[in-house]
Amino acid sequence: MLELLPVSPTWVLVGLLAVLVYLFLVWPYSTWKKLGIPGPKPLPLFGNFLSYGTGAGQFDQECYKKFNKVWGIFEGRQPILIVGDLELVKDITVKESNIFTNRRIFEGQGDLFEHGLTILQDADWKRVRSAISPTFSSGKLKQMALVVERCADNFVGNLDENAKQGAMFDLKELSGAFTMDVISATAFGVDVDSLHNPDHPFVANAKKLFDFNFFNPITILIFLFPKLAKVAESLGFSVLFDRNVLSFFGAAVDNVIDMRDSNEDEAKRVDFLQLMLKAHNEDLDKAGPKDIVKHGVSKKEIKGNAVLFWVAGYETTANTISLTAYNLALNQEAQDKVIQEVDAIVEKRGKLDYEAVNEMHFLEMCVNETLRMFPAAQRFDRVCKEDAEVKGLHIPAGTIVNVPVYAIHYDEEIWPEPEKFKPERFTKEEKEARDPYAYLPFGAGPRNCVGMRLALMELKFALAKALQKVRFVTGDKTVIPVRIKNTLGNQIEGGVWLKVETRT
Repeated sequence: MLELLPVSPTWVLVGLLAVLVYLFLVWPYSTWKKLGIPGPKPLPLFGNFLSYGTGAGQFDQECYKKFNKVWGIFEGRQPILIVGDLELVKDITVKESNIFTNRRIFEGQGDLFEHGLTILQDADWKRVRSAISPTFSSGKLKQMALVVERCADNFVGNLDENAKQGAMFDLKELSGAFTMDVISATAFGVDVDSLHNPDHPFVANAKKLFDFNFFNPITILIFLFPKLAKVAESLGFSVLFDRNVLSFFGAAVDNVIDMRDSNEDEAKRVDFLQLMLKAHNEDLDKAGPKDIVKHGVSKKEIKGNAVLFWVAGYETTANTISLTAYNLALNQEAQDKVIQEVDAIVEKRGKLDYEAVNEMHFLEMCVNETLRMFPAAQRFDRVCKEDAEVKGLHIPAGTIVNVPVYAIHYDEEIWPEPEKFKPERFTKEEKEARDPYAYLPFGAGPRNCVGMRLALMELKFALAKALQKVRFVTGDKTVIPVRIKNTLGNQIEGGVWLKVETRT
């Protein structure tokens, strides 16, 4: 039979292989066309991944304007639905949160993070979230405020030294040390004092954890072929996070837990780890389905979320402190208003404490405006568990839905002159007149950032304490505009170089 073919069997097989390869490369790219959803044209195999080269936030901005706030892209061969329409955002994150409960899972994050809130799903996520949430109640935050205040005093002491020397310095380095000290003390009762010891192993390892590059060859491979993540991890390659860094933080948590077990005084602490230990349910440590158990946390969940809390609380908060100070240095009138507010409230109350910080509304407006301009997460995601119709938009089961926070925060119709720093956007009247889903620095719905209140308290304490003593100013090494790394976060390229002047 093969002899009857006009070409040799070898060429038939080559042709068949070429067709199969072509189908593999382009097969998923009809997804959005079939659903009637527009989007930028993908490249075979890469999809739209290479478009992130100009900046993922900028790419989202372009698509947001071009495709009327709802569009589809492909990361490699993976379809991603991006939804920037605020009514749809509300329905997906709140009204239909029972369908869009879970977040996208990136393989290769390591055993520790597999038990963290960002990866846990459905009943397991709800159970662990309910155990963690009490950590951030008003009562607990008020207790933590004493520790935050002490760390803030050390932070200001370093600023004072720089003011006396008149030297420029990278504020990101000092802010990172401050947030590391706060997280270590409020979460685990560990006194790191990295402000006086900037080379402390905790700081060094936290920095390594956030050394992420979209265009690292391994990262590209994992985006193109997600199934390779587990293979790479089993071969000893670091996929998303350096395994040595995760081992370091895992061992640190183990050491603190051992201290709590052997020391009654240590076990009396009221912090994140102790609340998790009190919620420990040994039944969850046994083999079997965990969704049968309705309360408590397992030992692995304690450790995973402790490490997650440690590292997640470090980078984003430090960046936001630095970027707020940068905005104030470039906008001296706004800085004057913050200083006047701080002075007036401290004079009225006699001290700068938890209650005083909560009265500083203009300072909070400046922080909010900074988070609008530089959101800690430029996107967040949800996964559709079943076929859904949301405001007439059909979303098939299994679809990954992204909310383009950066693009929404730079929508000129919502935020006129979005490139400008305007704290007045966050007056009570402005907020009431605006759709609440136009501002999403901490996500939205029941799966928003659990540590939001602690982060805001840290930010305000550090800045208020600083502005009692000094003023932020620019210098010849200040980069204007500041450069943000292409990581879908608010990581700063090259640091934030400023000067401080002692207030007279």
